Amino acid sequence: MQSLELERELSGAERDAALARHDAILVNLDARINDALREGLPPDEFSRVEQLREATLVARKILRLSAREN
Repeated sequence: MQSLELERELSGAERDAALARHDAILVNLDARINDALREGLPPDEFSRVEQLREATLVARKILRLSAREN
């Protein structure tokens, strides 16, 4: 359901504002991930957090592409 609402937001008149808002959330998450990696994590948590960082990067790319297509 959230993805449909996101798609609607990115295709509406306020597309740029929606893109900026959602991208800011992902940027904040990425900063928190980088902080955690800098502070050090146990090996089992490190791999999961590294995967989350990669997923965040992909999500930002998909978000920008979605906004561009509409």
